[in-house]
Amino acid sequence: MGKLYLIPTPLGKRKENTVLPGHTIDITRKLECFIVEKPQTAQSFLRWINHPVPDYKLKMRVLNKKTPGQEVYSFLKLIKEQDTGLMSEAGAPGVADPGASLVQLAHDNGLQVVPLVGPSSILLALMASGLNGQNFAFHGYLSLNDSERKKEIAHLEAESSKLNRTQIVMETPHRNEVLYDLLVERLRPGTRLCIACNLTQSDEWIRTQTVHKWSSSPKPDLQKKPALFLIHSG
Repeated sequence: MGKLYLIPTPLGKRKENTVLPGHTIDITRKLECFIVEKPQTAQSFLRWINHPVPDYKLKMRVLNKKTPGQEVYSFLKLIKEQDTGLMSEAGAPGVADPGASLVQLAHDNGLQVVPLVGPSSILLALMASGLNGQNFAFHGYLSLNDSERKKEIAHLEAESSKLNRTQIVMETPHRNEVLYDLLVERLRPGTRLCIACNLTQSDEWIRTQTVHKWSSSPKPDLQKKPALFLIHSG
């Protein structure tokens, strides 16, 4: 009976490895079966860690948000036959990632799930924010509808104030600046906002300050850069 290994991958491309421990790389190099969010990204990662098996000899199946449930269920057969690695496009599989459905199925069928150590943008941002790490929630993407998004921001701020909770949201990189403008416009001046941009990259930057300070400072360059937004209203 095989195991399902959860393999974190780098959050961006760097020539040198600064994020993955040797143990994670050693285990990944021994696997020949992978379930991945995006094959091109997965193959690039495997070449980056010098996987000894050529791409064409590896078993690779796709699991993304469009993968039918029945196909996800069929992956169990692979795992039962041999140790299998699960990889998202970037960061920790199963966290803000469709791979969670397969992990749940593995548990339901008595298969061993082994999480490996590696980067998670959510935890890295929270660690560096200086905001409450004892009570936090990740909400993923806000609504695309402008009026609904404004309501969600107001709700997140009110809930943060009531529960002393850090609220974490994200946006697709090309819409970061739109979300930034809306947060600065709708949040109260004393609410603290952290922006964590290009985590683990050479141009990484993380800044926490009040909304008032953000509004009176030069607008940050967030266009097409992976970023997380953390809100805390004391």
